[in-house]
Amino acid sequence: MLVIGEIPKSLRKELSARGAALTETATLSEAFVVLAEHRFEVVLLNADTDGCGLDLVTALKEGPEEHERTVATLYGARGGATFLRGVRPPEQATLSRLRREYAHTPFIVMPQGGSFYAVIVQPPAVSAWLNLERVPIATTVMTAQPGKSGALA
Repeated sequence: MLVIGEIPKSLRKELSARGAALTETATLSEAFVVLAEHRFEVVLLNADTDGCGLDLVTALKEGPEEHERTVATLYGARGGATFLRGVRPPEQATLSRLRREYAHTPFIVMPQGGSFYAVIVQPPAVSAWLNLERVPIATTVMTAQPGKSGALA
């Protein structure tokens, strides 16, 4: 499993105790490189990473029409765009490959101080908000099933 950004030490400890093999990156630029070099069944993301963590999910999971605008922003004239600001994106061909490879991979987005977190597989059809009190993040991470019609087993 790839962990992008900071996660609570208690969650890291629980995941390790449950047998999760964690690969951790501190930045989105590093995450793009690691995603391209390895294959992960689950990605756990702190949305606050680099101030634009959700942009990574958008770049990999958005629909084709929206993705055209993303490509223009990342690889065309950037102007005043705030998308992935300060992040080194992968080459365009690599981004296309990552979109294919991670199309059915659950991305679990950590809450920003709230009591809910998101599981994003193929938005908007296969996405969910889960309550931390009812379904702990560690349970979701350990039961996520890539390539299934739903995010959870």
